Amino acid sequence: MISAAEVATRIKRLPIFPEAPARLAALLAKGNSTVDDFEKVIKPDPGLTANILRLANSAFFGLTRRIASAREAITILGLKRVYDVATMAAIQRLLPKNIPGYEVSSEGFWRHAVAVASFADNLGRALGVATPAVVFTGGLMHDIGKLVLGEFLALHAVPLLEKLRSEGKSLVGAEREILGIDHSEVGADVAAQWKLPAQVVAVIRSHHHPEEVPADVPRECVDLTHIADAMAHSFGYGADIGELHRALNLVTCDRLKMAPQVLEKVVAGSFADIEGLTALVGSGD
Repeated sequence: MISAAEVATRIKRLPIFPEAPARLAALLAKGNSTVDDFEKVIKPDPGLTANILRLANSAFFGLTRRIASAREAITILGLKRVYDVATMAAIQRLLPKNIPGYEVSSEGFWRHAVAVASFADNLGRALGVATPAVVFTGGLMHDIGKLVLGEFLALHAVPLLEKLRSEGKSLVGAEREILGIDHSEVGADVAAQWKLPAQVVAVIRSHHHPEEVPADVPRECVDLTHIADAMAHSFGYGADIGELHRALNLVTCDRLKMAPQVLEKVVAGSFADIEGLTALVGSGD
């Protein structure tokens, strides 16, 4: 078991989360923000500006002319996509070279995060869910708690494997028995400390337990992330130590009224997004 103080200390050791994504999220939530509003947030951040220009000029969009300014890129990409890239760039900068305890590389962790965000976002739009920004961010950050718990879990590799392989425990169940806490709970604490929207915090906290959603949080956001997590693992994006003991809560599919043909369309349309966004943000420093 680890104490709350140990977890809090480890959270404080994480790099400071940039202000730009939170500011852009607030602008996006207003519903009437402009290109000017976004440009004022983005231009002072050279790294963020570079990532947005890289996206605008990549084969991902296939434009015939080169985009040279943040303003032009924002106009072409749209506010939502610019916010997505800003959040991705911020999180990618925070990743360590290795993530102990979970038997997943930093690259694998990142590909999984982008896959879940893309699947959830595209599925949400296909089903008409009204909070796509929250869905994308929640998907991108759903496993952020692993960055905190990895070092603790690595110290208990033998009992962890025993619980996963011999006792058939889920990963979050094994975490709770060994450490007294799981990565979704810790991830929610990280997101709250970073001042991310309350709905994002709730998505992170409940993505393994979509039946445990606070009344003031849109349940659809959690359901989408839960399903997208299962989709990402099914297609090989970011396998980790708990791979064999994951289960999809089928109630989430019923609540979203998700027809098989919708899922097939979303899957087919998401692969290019996942590969393009992973390479784009992951390729630049």
